[in-house]
Amino acid sequence: MSVVDSTILQLVLDLLCTLLKKTDREKHPVEFEKIVGVFPQLLNFVKKSEDMFLLLHGTTAIKNFIFIGHVEILKIMDADQIIKVAKKLLAP
Repeated sequence: MSVVDSTILQLVLDLLCTLLKKTDREKHPVEFEKIVGVFPQLLNFVKKSEDMFLLLHGTTAIKNFIFIGHVEILKIMDADQIIKVAKKLLAP
């Protein structure tokens, strides 16, 4: 992956977090669920990445997704998958 790809992906992760924070779950439930629907791909991306900066942005994105959309996330995936990625991120 090139530096340009890495920078673009960092910005995409930041944009996803902003969209998640600004989308009102009550007024726009369909849009909110579509944004939260990206979470499994986000976990897969972080699980496969070795780029330190992408891992930092990915960790922040995962934190925001879990904080804001935990109910919806648990509907679409198993908590064990999230724990596996968290173990990878916490490993020295």
